[in-house]
Amino acid sequence: MLTISNITLFISNFCIFSKLNFQASKGDRIGLVGPNGAGKTTLLRLIAGRYEPEQGSVNLQKDSKVGFLEQDVLEISLDQSVREFALHAFDEVKDIEKRLNEIGLKISEQTDYESEGYMKLLEEMERLNNRFVMLEGDRIESKTEEVLEGLGFSTEELSQPLERFSGGWRMRAVLAKLLLQRPDVLMLDEPTNHLDIDSIEWLEQYLKTYEGAVVIVSHDRFFLNRMVTQIAELRNKKIFTYTGNYDKFEVQRQEQVEQQQREFEAQQKEIAETERFIERFRYKATKAKQVQSRVKALDKVERIEEPDGGNKQMAFRFPDPPQSGKVVMEIKNLLKTYPVPDGGKNVRVFTEAQDLHIERGDKIALIGPNGAGKSTLARILYGQEPFDGSRSEGHNVLMTFFAQHLADVLESNRTVLEEMESEARTSEVRSRIRSILGSFLFSGDDVFKPISVLSGGERGRVALAKTLLQPANFLILDEPTNHLDMSSKEVLIQALNEYKGTILAVSHDRYFLSQFATKIWRVEGGRVMEYDGGYDYYEWKRGKQQEESAQSESVKKSHTEKDKKAIPQQPDDRRAGPKSKDQKRMEAEIRKKFGNRTRVLRKEIAECEKQMAEFESQKAELDNKLADTDFYQSEGAADAVKEHSRLVRKLDEITEKWAERSEELEQIEQAQEGELEKLAAQS
Repeated sequence: MLTISNITLFISNFCIFSKLNFQASKGDRIGLVGPNGAGKTTLLRLIAGRYEPEQGSVNLQKDSKVGFLEQDVLEISLDQSVREFALHAFDEVKDIEKRLNEIGLKISEQTDYESEGYMKLLEEMERLNNRFVMLEGDRIESKTEEVLEGLGFSTEELSQPLERFSGGWRMRAVLAKLLLQRPDVLMLDEPTNHLDIDSIEWLEQYLKTYEGAVVIVSHDRFFLNRMVTQIAELRNKKIFTYTGNYDKFEVQRQEQVEQQQREFEAQQKEIAETERFIERFRYKATKAKQVQSRVKALDKVERIEEPDGGNKQMAFRFPDPPQSGKVVMEIKNLLKTYPVPDGGKNVRVFTEAQDLHIERGDKIALIGPNGAGKSTLARILYGQEPFDGSRSEGHNVLMTFFAQHLADVLESNRTVLEEMESEARTSEVRSRIRSILGSFLFSGDDVFKPISVLSGGERGRVALAKTLLQPANFLILDEPTNHLDMSSKEVLIQALNEYKGTILAVSHDRYFLSQFATKIWRVEGGRVMEYDGGYDYYEWKRGKQQEESAQSESVKKSHTEKDKKAIPQQPDDRRAGPKSKDQKRMEAEIRKKFGNRTRVLRKEIAECEKQMAEFESQKAELDNKLADTDFYQSEGAADAVKEHSRLVRKLDEITEKWAERSEELEQIEQAQEGELEKLAAQS
């Protein structure tokens, strides 16, 4: 579907890719990873046609389309509603509808039903009707609303203009439109950056049934682990491909590095011994032949590169804080309403008049849908946000607040060093600034870089570094992992685990939350729901609650149905007596009408189930082999990796076919039952 061959690309005289090769086939789920600056976004832009390589080619299968979600929202018209913008994904459907109306009008004006023009109109109408049905033209409104609401928009918001929404929400609308277009190759650059946990989980489910190839750039480990079946790592201007999710990639990558290091060291030892022999006997006539032989052999050696020593990583820990009292914070009667200008209806954020309690050593993850009030609650706890209720700090509580927008409001005309110095209140703190910046990968002349030239990740590191300038025993962190790469997140997690104070962190990064949180606060529906335990426990508990809620609804519905049946029914004379011959004959004709197709469908469904079982068995066998690290050293490893990818694709295809046939069978059986009931009512 997509093949990149021997690509070399320069940008501003800097070589980004050198003889790079890559491919993506239908059904592939590929996570594109690599350190900041490796060229991940550049590669996606290259595939999208934004760059022309100096060498090599990007080839797409005939009639294949590429869809690209960039990190930044492109220029879009903001006066259109969210729904109108997303519906542009179906411009072809709208053009077909318009043309069908034109044809219908022309046909109504025709009088010669045998003319060539009349027949051409009929042929065009049939062709367009078939295309309209294939594109599910009658469902574009419902599909659009389903995707938009899945990404977090409320039904009321769909009619509001885009200009009323923040950049993050506009990005969601762009993502919705892209998903509705269903391109053959879908490229997503950091798709989870502007999504809350609920929307990320919806996107995961949506992409699982996506037919085309999906290439994802993400620093969200949970998302990659659940979504991808391959990892493509950009390293040394090339791509290295690994089978499995991100966790498996890390294991394979480490084994590969260790193996390459052993081979490199063995070769270096052999080269050194050869060079010593040459140097020792270079001028001895009796050894001239052996020396020349070794010189030639040395020239022919294909040198093994030393593996990467690993990218530079942040290395810091929060200063040891003075101890606070046992009670860190208490909120009483939590109520919060935002007035809306121009006489609009006030927005009620917290409505339950709750009491909240935080104790020393709590490590709280604050989660919930976007707009539910997470950042508002963080500001209330910090004392920045007024509310209807009371807030009381415990004894000797010293707070630091990292807000998600801090990286965006750094003074662009300052240097990194000047930005840090602006927050340093004492000479002792100023003396530590260089050391702190070094821990955040700003060393040497890097500290004199203007804020204006920093990347999003570098700005995030500066903002996070500022939190270390003053010791605090209560950290409030609002989206601290935005723009941080995988390794930087790991360092932050370690620092939070070693921290002796109290933490409340707002985040949608599930891996990050699962590694340090001991309590979960979920904000939703105007209140805060508390879960004592880590993120894994929260997911399990919430799943149980949803199951119990569904069962309760089912029981309630069952009781309602029983109550209806308990009401005495009038006798139905039409069904009480024996069926006539005509009725039996017509019933037989109805069953015959639907019977041929249902038999074919049942046969196809059974065959699909048989193939699914076979593929699952073969895949499980390969999974066991690929789980063995020693297997990668065998001759059949490469073929096994390819076979595993093929099985995953085939399994996805056959599962999709099984689902389509099952749905069609259900629809036909319902149609048959409907005609039988209609016949019974007429008899």
